[in-house]
Amino acid sequence: MALSSSNDTNSSSKPESCEFGQSQTASLAMNDIITFLIGQPVVTRLLWITFTSKKEKDILNLNLAVFLNVQFLMSILHLLALFVIKNIQMQVLKFLIVYAEIGGPVSLCFICIQRYVAVIHPTSYPLLKKYRCRELWAVLVWLTAVPTAFASTFGGDNMAPFREDMINTISFTVMVCMTAVIARVSIRVAMTLKTSGPEGNKLSPGKRRAFTTVCAIAATTLCFYIPVALLQKFRTMNKYIYECVITPVCILLLSVAGVVHPVSEKESVR
Repeated sequence: MALSSSNDTNSSSKPESCEFGQSQTASLAMNDIITFLIGQPVVTRLLWITFTSKKEKDILNLNLAVFLNVQFLMSILHLLALFVIKNIQMQVLKFLIVYAEIGGPVSLCFICIQRYVAVIHPTSYPLLKKYRCRELWAVLVWLTAVPTAFASTFGGDNMAPFREDMINTISFTVMVCMTAVIARVSIRVAMTLKTSGPEGNKLSPGKRRAFTTVCAIAATTLCFYIPVALLQKFRTMNKYIYECVITPVCILLLSVAGVVHPVSEKESVR
């Protein structure tokens, strides 16, 4: 009986949700600060290059830059919540994770498809402008990311089990579909660009930029977005472990992913 009582006491003393200690709070704050200080100038530079480029405006890169700009501004909002309004910091963090893990891959997927059409089907590329496909894709990024992020954070406690299952299913399904498309498109584009053309084995500057873009997208998805999608499978298993361990790891991966692609993309929109 004593042993049973002791076990009950130990199990009841285990926290149901995470309360960050000083080291965890400092780590999250440092991540927010570094993400903003590094990511914001990179995205601002990408926006400036896109607007001042003599080429046709790249709508999808412009949309990605705006999307990431919101993500980096939200990291500052989370930093304020971390110290000033502590009771909402986890909600802000969860919103930020779902927002980035869905909108990021969807944006990269559409950019990859655009490069695919330009390289593999160049005669069909003007149709993207004629039928405003790029504008539609840009809108879809926001329509998939923002409502899902709101639903995952502000859905109410009575809908919590259904909400968690829904977010798990949506995020994982989006990641699987986007990864499959990005992998297929990247391989096709890489094989085509590596094929000898009139200039021989040397890639032209335009082809080199397209090749760099698809490689950067594939690497970003493989190294950052796929691990986040897999880690999100723990969302419904153990709330304490998910909030205290997995959530900080996810936000770190998404923060790095938000910087890596804009850095590689700056040259392609000059």
